[in-house]
Amino acid sequence: MSKYLINLDLHGGDFAPQSVLEGALIALKKNPSIRYNLYSNRAIYEEFKSTFSNLFANSQWIQSENFISPHMKPSDALKKDNRNSSMSKAILSLKENKNQISISAGNTGAMMAYSTVYLRTIENITRPAIASLFPSENHPVCFLDLGANAQCNSENLLDFAVMGSTYYRVLYPQIDAKVALLNIGSEELKGNSLIQKTHELMKSDRRINYQGFIEADEITTTKNHVIVTDGFSGNIALKTAEGVSKFITDSLKKSLTSSIYSKFLSFLLKKNFNDFKKLIDPRNYNGGMFIGVNGIVIKSHGNADSHAFANAIEFGVKCIDFDFLNEIKRNVSR
Repeated sequence: MSKYLINLDLHGGDFAPQSVLEGALIALKKNPSIRYNLYSNRAIYEEFKSTFSNLFANSQWIQSENFISPHMKPSDALKKDNRNSSMSKAILSLKENKNQISISAGNTGAMMAYSTVYLRTIENITRPAIASLFPSENHPVCFLDLGANAQCNSENLLDFAVMGSTYYRVLYPQIDAKVALLNIGSEELKGNSLIQKTHELMKSDRRINYQGFIEADEITTTKNHVIVTDGFSGNIALKTAEGVSKFITDSLKKSLTSSIYSKFLSFLLKKNFNDFKKLIDPRNYNGGMFIGVNGIVIKSHGNADSHAFANAIEFGVKCIDFDFLNEIKRNVSR
């Protein structure tokens, strides 16, 4: 059975290192072939080595001098002292071994800075993007960019479309991924000059199965498989969707526990409600790939719990299984 070597930044995320270590254990139980490199300062190691003794015993712990705070600027993260951080070392390890995976729930800007400086971008890709799956009525939807690039040009967006199509075909090889461009309307003349120029580029590019524009209210009902936008709009869409999902589940739970009758009804429909929660739970779609850099770097949500972090690890394993990095390289070079 193949081995999967995964580098984990124990300092990344709102609930780290507890959520990271617990998530690592969950993923390991599902897939015993996984092995970890655990990056942290000595204080974290001393505090948690007893509680997670089995995990530390079967992993390699690598000491870092410091860690990257959530508010640190990317330019500061690249300074000499911060290159000894847990995040920096976890990503740098991919430079020599592209068959590994690095995962962090930490500072997105710093992760992107380290990834592009240490690993560089894939040939013919001008900018990387963050890509992840979105729940949808018909099938999961690959959505990118989710926050790596606040400003993009039309060539960047076309690159995202090509990479997003490859991402989808790797995970779902039987599907010819349909691509749509996020816009304020579906009519041909809608959108600013960037959207119009990108629209023309995508229509003439044979590497993608382009379908035209899509509006935000169609994301969860679309028959398209890949939705392309800039990082500013994509990140807003992601955070809005997560907020609405939490509001719906919390409100439903509150309503179903407000009286004896509703509690009885919720007991009878427990399986239905669990299926519903699973469908819209953002934790089940955790793990945004820094697609376009020359290595597999996965960004977990900052507020990820152990369940969500385990899903990010499992997604990384799939990327290795499907030779994702080389598939991207083959498609963008056409």
